[in-house]
Formats: sequence, C-alpha cells, structure tokens
Amino acid sequence: MRQNLVKAFKSRNVFSHVPAGCLINLLSSSHPHFRSFLVEGLWGFPDNKVNRKRWSLLEPGSEALLYFEHRGVRGVWGLARVIEVFERRGPVSYWVERPSGFPLQVRLELLEPVRHKPSPGSPIDLSWFDRATPLRREEAAALGVKLLKPRMDRWSLIVFGAEALYSSEVFERLENEFTSRNRRVQLKSISHEELKEILAEVGRMQGKCVSLEEPIDEKRLDVAWRRIQRGVPYAVFEVCIGGDLYADLMKLKHAVDLWNSIAVLVTTKDEVEEARKWIEGALHEVARNFRVVSVEKIAELYKRKRSYKELEAKLGLV
Repeated sequence: MRQNLVKAFKSRNVFSHVPAGCLINLLSSSHPHFRSFLVEGLWGFPDNKVNRKRWSLLEPGSEALLYFEHRGVRGVWGLARVIEVFERRGPVSYWVERPSGFPLQVRLELLEPVRHKPSPGSPIDLSWFDRATPLRREEAAALGVKLLKPRMDRWSLIVFGAEALYSSEVFERLENEFTSRNRRVQLKSISHEELKEILAEVGRMQGKCVSLEEPIDEKRLDVAWRRIQRGVPYAVFEVCIGGDLYADLMKLKHAVDLWNSIAVLVTTKDEVEEARKWIEGALHEVARNFRVVSVEKIAELYKRKRSYKELEAKLGLV
C-alpha cells in the first residue's frame, strides 16, 4: 500500500526526486512523548486513514518543520530531516499510556537551531530550542497552514505537495521564514564557502527558492535564486576570491544566454574595477544583466537583512 501511494504521488509531481516537505506536530516540549524525539529522534502517529495516507508519502530526505509548544508559545521551533520511515506495532517505552498506539513512525535528525543526530548516548538538549526564534502559530496560519487554527491544532502530520490545500510553495514560505530567523553566518573572516551561504541566506530572507552549486551544462554556479521552484534561475551568483575572474564571468554569461538571469559577481575590492572592464569590453552585449559587488557590500547587506528579520520577528510580523 505504501509503495502504491508513493507511486501515485510521484506521478503527479515532476520533481519526484525531491522528497516532499512536511510539518509534524510534536505537541509540547513538556509532553511525555517529547522525550522519544529528544533521545532518539523518534515520533509516531496513530493509525487512521488520514495519517496513513500522509505518512506513506514521507521519504528519507524529506525536510520536516517541527511544530510544538515551548515556553508558552505554539509554533515552529525547529527544522529536521526525515532519516527513516517505518511501521512498528511493538511497544515503545517512552509512550507509557499507549506504548503501541502510534505505529506509523519516523526517525528525525535536527537541522535547526542546532545540527544534531540524536541517540541515547547523545540526546538533543531541550535548551537548544531556547535559542530559536519561533514561527508562531498565527504566523504559520497566515502563511497558509489553516490546520493550525486553534480548534484544529492537534496531533497531526501535514505533507506539502500531496494535497491542493498545502502546496510545496507553502512549505517553502514557512521554511524560508523560519530559517531566515534562525540561521546566522559568522562574518569575522569570510571564506568562499561562507560567502555562498550568505548569498543563499539573503535569498531565503527574500522568500526565494535557493540552490547551491546550480548545474549549468558541465559546470556549476555557486548560488542561484528562483522565484518559484519550477522556474529557471532569475539571479545567479559566482564568488571569485583569488580565482579566475574571466572564467567566472564567462560562466555567468552562459547563465545570461541560457536563462536571461541577473548575473552577480562577488569579488574583492581590488578586482571590482577589473571585472567591470571585462563586462564593458568583451561582455558589453549583455552588460545590462551584470552586477559586480564587493565582499564587503554583501556582508553589509546580510547584516542589515538579519537585523530587519529579527526586528520583524520581535514585532510578530511576517
């Protein structure tokens, strides 16, 4: 049955290689069942028609927004990845009142606010969630999750992309909003990889669909932003710190030719003018698509975006 449901779902989804995102209601950080998640990343659902259908669509690799009550606030407090989906009828010691009452099970590893794969010898520390800035219930509902209205807020699983009511775009909005509040990139000494993550994070803050190492023929661009998941990149980025400036510019030009993207080269102050000379010369026909930005300007943009998102969250605005 599970295989048939997954096959049916994938036949409707042209991006079937990308596991569907989900939202899991873990109830409360003070609920007795929460310990199974902290110690083993384990959670289970009652076996009914709705739960079984949704659970059957989960795959290892699916990202999961973790919704529960913590410090008196109901909302999304974490992001995890599904690492195992299985059915187990035997008793689970953590679930004392109904040890065999939740046979549709998943195992999770935490991604935010801390990356950690829990085990009995290395459980999740509950205090880690004290660092998080939650996406509150009313904010998640405003972004499209009507199931979180007070009268419907219960033990639940939502799989995005499987039902018209909850599209993959809704999941992306929720994930972008949560991660933009909680991911922080250190700016003391910025490496090539850290700059890529900064560019990705700025894109998420702006609600874009972000990809790292975007394939383009036999090469890869550092970062790409899409307006929608199924669209072509409307903005692409290449970071050049001590590398081959001309090769990076030509890679960006290929993206302009292929997708008519905005092409952004991020480089050091010393290389900005050199890059502009190339663009105004050999690349003059597509110069209007190019932007050259210094590393310092990108760091400044990130700091300002970060400050704005923190203020927005503090005020309870999405």
